Amino acid sequence: MSLARTLLHAALDTRWSTSLDPLLRRAAVAATAARAKAMGSSARGASSRAALDALYARGPLLLGHRGAKARAPENTLGAFRAALDDGAHGVELDTTLSGDSVPIVLHDDTLDRTTNGRGKPTDHDADDLAALDAGSWFPGWGKEPVPRLDEMFRAMPDGAVVNVEIKGPSPAFVSLERRVVDVIRAHWPRVQVIVSSFHPAQLLEVRRLAPELPIGLLFADDALLPLRTAWTAPLLVPDALHPPASAVTPSLVHACRRAGIRLNVWAVRDEHEAARLLAFGVDGLIVDDVASCAPLFER
Repeated sequence: MSLARTLLHAALDTRWSTSLDPLLRRAAVAATAARAKAMGSSARGASSRAALDALYARGPLLLGHRGAKARAPENTLGAFRAALDDGAHGVELDTTLSGDSVPIVLHDDTLDRTTNGRGKPTDHDADDLAALDAGSWFPGWGKEPVPRLDEMFRAMPDGAVVNVEIKGPSPAFVSLERRVVDVIRAHWPRVQVIVSSFHPAQLLEVRRLAPELPIGLLFADDALLPLRTAWTAPLLVPDALHPPASAVTPSLVHACRRAGIRLNVWAVRDEHEAARLLAFGVDGLIVDDVASCAPLFER
């Protein structure tokens, strides 16, 4: 087997040398720092850096994962209000497009799991999606619409933080990134924003369209090799990395600190794991159960 084919097979095999993943992540962070230094101010715009620093002016961030996902129907206005009521500084959400190219808030590729609708969101226009019930499936909750991204921003109080995860990848002609940036710009900086994605091409497009907005590269333990080890970070020079809690080690936190990269952690199971991660020195937590973690952030 040729070297090229060997490397391709390795990249496509999520089981390959997972014990090396922490080393590869730290190497990616170091390479990112080196490239940022070589590029100087062009690597990250001054306005992006200022916006990033403003996010953490109060200290580590507590964001509700899809709202207060532990006690409310995810990615609904009700869930976002619940997260803020429970003590979150803001929320994390997922956005994609409706059939009439309106950015909406939805995690899955289909409507089946979290609404009474069926099929892909692109099979329905935004008004039809708003008429669906995205809340009654969750115990104790009544009807909640599938919200537009703009509607969500309008509901956020001044100074709230929103982590907008762009779902993808999406073809360039769909213009998901441009439409999402247009919505964000209508509300930023009244609402503070960081844009995240698992897909480097989407983040590159966001940086091209809006260099003033901070971007965060997501990765997961069960993804393909390049997407679970942050290999693309040196290309992107992201403002933040967004790893799952299971991938965070003190050495990764230290490497990010030295590189000037913020670390926002998702898939945080409970307040005990949250306390451990805060002790490591991470910059933000994205949690399902906001109420149980909020006391850790009281100052």
